[in-house]
Amino acid sequence: MNRPILIALISLLPSVSFAEPLSVHVVTAAVTSAPLEVSLTGILQAVNAFPLAFPQGGRVISVGVQEGAAVIAGQELARVDPTQADAALRSALANLQGADAALREAEQASERADGLLKKGAGTRADLDNATKSLIAAQASHAQAMAQVAKARSTQDNTVLRAPGDGIVTARFVDPGAVANPGQKILTMAAKGGLEGVFYAPDGVDLEAFLGSPVSMSPVDQPDVTLMGQVTEVSPLVDARTGAVVVKAKLDAEAPAGVVFGTAVVGRLAVPQPAAITLPWAALTALDGQPAVWTVDPAALTVAQVPVTVSTYGGDVVVISGGVHAGDIVVTDGSQLLFPGRDVAIIAEGQ
Repeated sequence: MNRPILIALISLLPSVSFAEPLSVHVVTAAVTSAPLEVSLTGILQAVNAFPLAFPQGGRVISVGVQEGAAVIAGQELARVDPTQADAALRSALANLQGADAALREAEQASERADGLLKKGAGTRADLDNATKSLIAAQASHAQAMAQVAKARSTQDNTVLRAPGDGIVTARFVDPGAVANPGQKILTMAAKGGLEGVFYAPDGVDLEAFLGSPVSMSPVDQPDVTLMGQVTEVSPLVDARTGAVVVKAKLDAEAPAGVVFGTAVVGRLAVPQPAAITLPWAALTALDGQPAVWTVDPAALTVAQVPVTVSTYGGDVVVISGGVHAGDIVVTDGSQLLFPGRDVAIIAEGQ
């Protein structure tokens, strides 16, 4: 809309008088380096989380915990069919009994051969043969003991136990399923705190924030504030999301009701280079582009100036062109302005 038409339309407003200067609020543009607050959405995850699996596998006959269950060290979590393991242990124990008997017999034969040789009633060859038999019996006995130990271990591995105190975060198998060796049965989060995991936009020097404080609030509890520190910034960009994974560990234990999997909003301050920042109220439009109204301090008249906005913040906009330090910019009261209108400054502030 050109200026003559704009002036004509404004003149049709019966309640507005242009005889007196329009009172406006202004701000003096100044170069600042105020940080820009960045908000990221993520979830809380356990700092120490790991999968649990059966070493030998088998048919699962029980899974005694659900997702979210608190467990203690040594607690039974799941079990596979122990039939084969029990049979292998019985066989190994039977072999050990036979090896025990053979060892005792070999020891006695060795003692007799040694005694006869000392009395002159035996020969060195008899003692050597008895010694060889003893060594063989000892080896067989050791092997039988190893087989029993292995069978006991296999039997113990039919029960999946919690390696420490923590919380079950996921369950993947139900009774009746056949689990392969090493197949993930459960995932568990050990005690050790929670961390927020966020996906941040690429292009920001996020590594500069390692160790920086982060405030986090659950999405469904915005009045709850959790403080943490940035502990990890992924060196690679996620190919699927085009974002960078940022992790921030909580400084203290989460309050009741805030658990792993909770969606949170994290806020951190991103340092910005020195630039002119203006409140949102100062921003208008000129030919579809951002603009502001500036005041001539001598004539106390206004002019509309196009500007270049580099960043849109929560409460301010960062201006990279069009306005210079020291310019007086109108904030509140710009609705009734037109080029050259007289104004009266009633307030000034950032």
